[in-house]
Amino acid sequence: MSNKIVVPRREFLLAGAAAVPLLGVAVSRPKEGAAVESPTGAAAAETCRLTEESQYGPFYREGAPWRAKLCGPEEPGERLTIAGRVTAGGNCEPLKDAVLDVWHASAAGFYDNNDPARPFDPARYLLRGRVRADADGRYQFETVLPGNYGQGLFMRAKHIHLLVTCAGRPPLVTEIYFEGDKFNDTDGLVRRSLITGLSGPAREKGAALRGTFDISLAKAI
Repeated sequence: MSNKIVVPRREFLLAGAAAVPLLGVAVSRPKEGAAVESPTGAAAAETCRLTEESQYGPFYREGAPWRAKLCGPEEPGERLTIAGRVTAGGNCEPLKDAVLDVWHASAAGFYDNNDPARPFDPARYLLRGRVRADADGRYQFETVLPGNYGQGLFMRAKHIHLLVTCAGRPPLVTEIYFEGDKFNDTDGLVRRSLITGLSGPAREKGAALRGTFDISLAKAI
């Protein structure tokens, strides 16, 4: 698989207007901890529709470390845990050993390679990491809620990028968006099928928000 970064022309146009670079099928979301069965026929098609694609964006970096915690406790922002399953589209077969390469902006709206307050260090991978799905296709990572960024009419909704790979299947580049973001309706890159809700104890100080994001990949090549 090539890791060449492809930035669509539309994103460059948005980036110029916003003075910052910009980045680029619904799946059912079972309740956390609930047993997940693999339905067949029409039920399977409804439950495990293919997850919609997006773009790498200009801030993807190869070589992120293997870790489920993308930052330390000193990183500003609301704590966030994202969990879900990676399955085969259609039959919902769990995809053991699928790899999720995760990256996103800080709470202030900057990536580790464009933050004026933190000089770029190529050896540092901040708010980036890779996690591997277990035998049931389940994954989880901990981080902070990313911030909005942009300018004027070109504000980006909060989002987390994912590059999902699994042996024998086409790679998927997608994003996680969040319910309630005021820019979901104006950010032209948002896909409704990629919006997830967040839960937490009234966002008390130090309490982690939680979201569920299930992923279904296309059939084997």
